[in-house]
Amino acid sequence: MNENNENTQESKNASKRKKKNIAVLVIMFLLLVCLFIVQCQLDKIKQEAQQKAQETELEARQKHILDSLRRLEQAKADSLANAEAARIADSLRLADSARVADSMRVADSLASLKPEINKDSLRHVRDSIKHVRDSVAAADKARNDSLAAVADSLAKVEKARLDSLEKKRVQDSIRAADQAPPSAEIVPPSGRYYDPIKLKVKCDEIKCKTFLSIGDTLNPVEAGKAVEYNKTGSVFYFAEDSVGNRTRWEEAKYDMASDNICGKNAYPVPVGGKTVCVDAYEYPNEADATPRDMVSQEQAEELCKQAGKHLCSIDEWQAACRGKDKTRFSYGDGYKQNKCNTNTKAMKRSGRKEQCRSWFGMYDMNGNLWEWTSTKSKDHPNMFLVAGGAWNTNNESKCTDSKFSFYPQNQYPSVGFRCCK
Repeated sequence: MNENNENTQESKNASKRKKKNIAVLVIMFLLLVCLFIVQCQLDKIKQEAQQKAQETELEARQKHILDSLRRLEQAKADSLANAEAARIADSLRLADSARVADSMRVADSLASLKPEINKDSLRHVRDSIKHVRDSVAAADKARNDSLAAVADSLAKVEKARLDSLEKKRVQDSIRAADQAPPSAEIVPPSGRYYDPIKLKVKCDEIKCKTFLSIGDTLNPVEAGKAVEYNKTGSVFYFAEDSVGNRTRWEEAKYDMASDNICGKNAYPVPVGGKTVCVDAYEYPNEADATPRDMVSQEQAEELCKQAGKHLCSIDEWQAACRGKDKTRFSYGDGYKQNKCNTNTKAMKRSGRKEQCRSWFGMYDMNGNLWEWTSTKSKDHPNMFLVAGGAWNTNNESKCTDSKFSFYPQNQYPSVGFRCCK
């Protein structure tokens, strides 16, 4: 019984030892596999490093060979140039020396002859020697002059190069300092017109290019010269200064009407369901004429009556000024001091400010002269409203400004008028 137990125990121990040995073998096998994989990776990294080093060395050798070839080419060119210059100089020296030597030999030969040689022959020989010497001197002078001319040409070329570099540096400095775009405006401005017009884009800088595109922004053309136009729609424009700064695209809208029912220098304006013909200019309603000031409200009414018209009411005047979009100024909602004569020391001739035009075609309704109306002040029934501001009222020259009222019999240097019908 004990023997059987011992055999069973020994069998179990043997089985355990066998399993343990197998586990050890498996672990050793796995370790060997890991070592093999690591070795393979190391070999791959080593090969890549060697390949990269070889490529770098090859690039360096190629660069060295190219540099060597460039130096050899340059040395060869310099050597050829020096050799050619030396050859020319040697040729000139040899030719000069040969001519002098030949002349001297002729002279010596003649001097060694018998005294029977006549004096004219000796004189001829001496003249020949002098001629040769003069020729050599002339050749030297020509060569020196040629070298001096070459030196001057090289100096001029170098000066031109330096001047070009300096000009470019100055332009780059200006370009870096100037980041502000120019200001562009189109004439005639947006509005209604009854005859074909000529569009031109103006810029506030001297060296400035202007462009316009009809209908959209896809086909810009230069607008320095007038472009014929006769259609209803939008025109887009921009300007670009000499250093590359450009404005954004701006839009001008035009309405080309077929018939003007109001006659010369007057255009129709819708007012309260009816059409009123309003003068395009301050009285006497002529382009480039001096507007009439120092006139009372009573005189203004009489002068309009004599012309077959009447003095505009405040409603008629403001409708003409504000245009179809009811803007605050004749040119738009924002005040711009250069559009109209609102920031100077005196009035200007009618229509001189091309941009100071309302949509319906009236000029100088903001600034230049206050304008009498036929409408009485609500606060002062014996006084009449004036509208539009004068030459020095700045942004207080809106189409809606009528805060002043004046006695109708008084005359003022800053008040004029326009007529309606």
